[in-house]
Amino acid sequence: MTASVRPILVTGATGRIGGIGRHVAAELLKRGLPVRALVRRLDERSEALQAMGIHVVVGDFADYTSLLAALEGIEAAYFSYPVGAGLTEAAGLFAAAGRERDLQLVVDLSLDAAFPESPSPQGRAEWVAERIFEWAGYEGAHLRVAAFFMENLLALYGRQIREHGQIRNSFGDFEPSWIAGSDVGAMGAALLAEPELITDRTTVVGAGERASHATIAEIISEATGHPVRHQALTPEEWHDELIANAAAAGQSNPIAAAHLSAQSVELRRRNTHLVTHDIMRLTGRPAVTLKDFIAQNRDTFIPKGSAAE
Repeated sequence: MTASVRPILVTGATGRIGGIGRHVAAELLKRGLPVRALVRRLDERSEALQAMGIHVVVGDFADYTSLLAALEGIEAAYFSYPVGAGLTEAAGLFAAAGRERDLQLVVDLSLDAAFPESPSPQGRAEWVAERIFEWAGYEGAHLRVAAFFMENLLALYGRQIREHGQIRNSFGDFEPSWIAGSDVGAMGAALLAEPELITDRTTVVGAGERASHATIAEIISEATGHPVRHQALTPEEWHDELIANAAAAGQSNPIAAAHLSAQSVELRRRNTHLVTHDIMRLTGRPAVTLKDFIAQNRDTFIPKGSAAE
């Protein structure tokens, strides 16, 4: 596929966890490329995208007509979907709409649990989504991230740390790889802007470092001056706790709970998380470190009303 002045469509640009789509869009803008963002509604997050110079279109993965409109005049797109129900339908509708609009290249965000026998329902769905884009005949890459997003430390454990000084899960002493959403976004943008960087259809990328949750607790303790420890749970206990925490927040995402608890077992068995030079190779810059990320988000982990807040 040759370079084009046509806009690149980015989905998930208003997503909260990791903000990968937003980072993809920002990195494409830095390269001087026009960007169109698909958003579900107009709000303060979409207004922020518009302020960056991004053309915002309103649509939904379940609304085929809106996808056709969003993909008008688009040759390359970034596809991502949150952990939860509906991924395969979304990928199917997006791929079908793209065929009608002459979409040529898709970079889809995936994960290392994407294989048909995965114990994670999200992993199995991601594998099917990958196949859908291949069956539709698109060029591009499945960007499989063999690491955890650092932003999950904020979303999953921020409140636990502030209120109880704990990180609770069932990973035991396993050392996951950790990657910042900004680094994933930069790699996704690089693959969209420079398709010649794609050497394998399934592009597995690792992170810059590995660390257990006990080590992360130590880093947070040092950064905040408040003691934090890792509390080990069984996979079943953690699954139930994830369900309960979501319910307490007025949410329900059983697929996310099943995915995370399954990964706590599967990763220890397969040890597929990687430390690689992919971030430097694709973006030309060093990876964000855990210490830097925690320092930047230090206030998230400090108990409310603390003198160090």
